[in-house]
Amino acid sequence: MNKIKKKLIILAVVIVSLAGIIYFGFTKKDGSSELEYETEKVIQGDIQVAISVDGKILFDTWNLEFLNSGTVEDILVDLGDTVKKNQVLAKSDASLEDNKIIQSKAELDSSILSAERLSEEGVDYKIKKKAYSAAKDKLEAENDLYDEYVNSDGKNSTQALSQKIKVKSAEASVENAKKQLEQAEESYQNAKYQLSKSQASYNSAKNAYDNYEIISPVDNAIVAQINGTIGSVVGGDKTSSTEPFVVLVDPDSFWFEAYVEDMEALKIESDMKACIELEAYADQKFEGRVIFVSPVAEIDSNDLASYKVIVSINDTDLKFLSDMAGSIDFVSSEVKDVLMISSEAVRNKNGKQTVIVKKEGNFEEREVEIGFTNRKKVEIKSGLELGEEIIIAK
Repeated sequence: MNKIKKKLIILAVVIVSLAGIIYFGFTKKDGSSELEYETEKVIQGDIQVAISVDGKILFDTWNLEFLNSGTVEDILVDLGDTVKKNQVLAKSDASLEDNKIIQSKAELDSSILSAERLSEEGVDYKIKKKAYSAAKDKLEAENDLYDEYVNSDGKNSTQALSQKIKVKSAEASVENAKKQLEQAEESYQNAKYQLSKSQASYNSAKNAYDNYEIISPVDNAIVAQINGTIGSVVGGDKTSSTEPFVVLVDPDSFWFEAYVEDMEALKIESDMKACIELEAYADQKFEGRVIFVSPVAEIDSNDLASYKVIVSINDTDLKFLSDMAGSIDFVSSEVKDVLMISSEAVRNKNGKQTVIVKKEGNFEEREVEIGFTNRKKVEIKSGLELGEEIIIAK
């Protein structure tokens, strides 16, 4: 046998041997039937290392109730209405408070009037101030006249003694006018105090009256629920329902909320990327960012601690509803736009990473270079092409 024939025979044996290895690699030991396997294709995408938990969509919500007991006499909004801040949404019977409002308002008006009259710009104060000024002018004139009589006739003269009596009378008038003015000033302080009390009494009555109304605390919220009708008994311990009477929702303010255990919470940071999947949108993923990780645990009925994490959701045209359930991946690291396959398809053979490629019905063992992995998917840096079919033995 010459050398050329010998080489051809050896090559044929090698090919047959390799075919046997591939075949028996997928054949049971007893040779009875082939082992089961599945195939997948090399795809291109992102691989992420992430913490996965369940959660749900939540909206900014305001639960509004009547603070005082009463009977609903008017509902001023309908479901779906958009409301403004300080808009009255519903009223209950406040007839018991009407007299208190009227009386406290009358007292307040009276106190305002008294304070105004006794103030420096008020009529009463001006009259007393003018009287005091006139009394001082009169005293000054009487003193001047007394001095004239003393200088011309002597202080013991009839005219001087008579004038001295007038001076004493003028002095008394000045003192009396001064006391009147001081009393007016003191009365003004008392009037201001009374005004303050009247104002507080009126505010208290008005606030109590306001408790018979439900008022919107925000702009541009939507009426999501009205849990009652005209005639319903509401407020205090007499309410006929345990639900809030009106529920407002901001349709533009929503987030995804999840609870994680302490070890996971320590790994989650503000502004960390997150990928959200919702059961209602099974074929889509939404990207978001962590905006809050609570440092305070919430304890459940089994004494297990968990920490709230709130994630903002990037802009989307899709419609969300409150309490939509889903899951979230908090991404700690990732590679983007790479070739990848399932990690279980890769085998370590003599220190080399290999996969089995299925091509036109045949099997081929091929060495590959792997990169980033999250233990489910692995990056293929070389050795495979997009769309090639690989084998995963079961």
